[in-house]
Amino acid sequence: MYRLIADDSNNKKRPPNPRTNANAFEVLTFSWILNLFKVGLKRDLEENDLYSPLNDHLASLLGNELEEKWNLEINNKYRNPSLLRALIKVFGPKYMFYGFLQFTNEMIKMSQPLLIGELLEFFNTGGSEEIDLVHACTCTSGLVLSMLITTCLRPLYNLEYLQCGMMMRVASRSTIYRKALRLTALEEKTAGQIINLISNDVNRFDSGIVYYHVLWIGPLQTILVTYFLWQEIGLCSLFGVATYLLFIPLQGFLGKKISELRLKTAIKTDERVRLMNEIILGIRVIKMYTWEKPFANLIKYARKKEIQQIRGSAYIRAILLSFVVIQIRFQIFISILAYILLGHYMNIKKLFVIISFYNLLIMTMGNLFCQATTKMAELLVSIKRIQNFLLLEDKDGQLKNTTKKDVGLKNGTEDLSNFSIAISKATAKWKNNQLRNTLENIDLTVKSGQLVAIIGPVGAGKSSLIQAIIRELPLIKGR
Repeated sequence: MYRLIADDSNNKKRPPNPRTNANAFEVLTFSWILNLFKVGLKRDLEENDLYSPLNDHLASLLGNELEEKWNLEINNKYRNPSLLRALIKVFGPKYMFYGFLQFTNEMIKMSQPLLIGELLEFFNTGGSEEIDLVHACTCTSGLVLSMLITTCLRPLYNLEYLQCGMMMRVASRSTIYRKALRLTALEEKTAGQIINLISNDVNRFDSGIVYYHVLWIGPLQTILVTYFLWQEIGLCSLFGVATYLLFIPLQGFLGKKISELRLKTAIKTDERVRLMNEIILGIRVIKMYTWEKPFANLIKYARKKEIQQIRGSAYIRAILLSFVVIQIRFQIFISILAYILLGHYMNIKKLFVIISFYNLLIMTMGNLFCQATTKMAELLVSIKRIQNFLLLEDKDGQLKNTTKKDVGLKNGTEDLSNFSIAISKATAKWKNNQLRNTLENIDLTVKSGQLVAIIGPVGAGKSSLIQAIIRELPLIKGR
């Protein structure tokens, strides 16, 4: 039945993705997707109308690439394995390329206040006579060109950021799924914890991927903004920038607190999902004994503990975002007040340039930098949780002293006549520090088609023997 369903879904071919053959103009203007909008105007979109994914976005390919780099990390004896390092090796070059594109966009954007300031100087009746009409036209052309470039570049690299985050999420989810299939029963990982990793932790790649480059672009932009403000108002520019720098240690401290709360929230979420999973599995027994209210209270209490951690993170985020409202007004006020108190004259050009540069600075270092520190703290916690899961012990791929044969077909079914179970002097125990062996000197031979009954009192090791046969219980010696 499953194979028929899978084959039926594969037969529904989707149209090829036009992004594959799109030219530079179509990529910049996103016109390659217009045909899909035309179809949506005529009728409701269906599943078959959606384009097939790009080859670079396939889960199998992304999972293989990440798993290959992760295996290199595990096999490296000179340093501890790092999932973050493996992700950087796979997705780092592409992500850094668009980061430099964003840096270029921010540098072009910084020219706009200067160009507008020159135009204000030209139209000001009391302005300088050195600015002629040709210079004003040049500034206007440069302003239009810079706005056109920034308008085209920003959606481009933001889309690529989102795609890169999606690729990280898909690759991590594929790796987690493959790891879950190889886990040994010795590892005390519940289904709820694995579900939380796949559904919650990997989503951190999507939520903050747009902001991470601000962590290095922001300080560089701060230096350049300080230089341009120095050209306009001299020493007074340092007062406004210094006022902002006083908030950075507080932002770092609050970002660390968010990271701690995120880890506590993940633990509470794992517990709640585990309880829900166990309740769903035993819902018949719960209904039969009318235990709905006690178990509902249990879930309610677990959710309450989880909400407490989430509420604490929300409070800290609100404090970080409130800095944006406070900082920009306070910086402008301090700089202008210091400039006037020193006996200087403030004209329209200087006022506009100062406000514009501070707006650029507060957008990057105020709003986006706060978001970046928060999202980065949450991402590092999620990566650490995924890494700890990937470092769990695998069950052996193949038992020692066994042979691997291909299963033949007989009348369309698998021919198992030549296969059997043979255990010779097998000794096993669940944990290495366990004093007594769970199984000791076990000999068992079961031929194909033979019915064998294993009996014994409770705790004799019947279930452990089955676990050893399916390679969940590791052997100390024997085969």
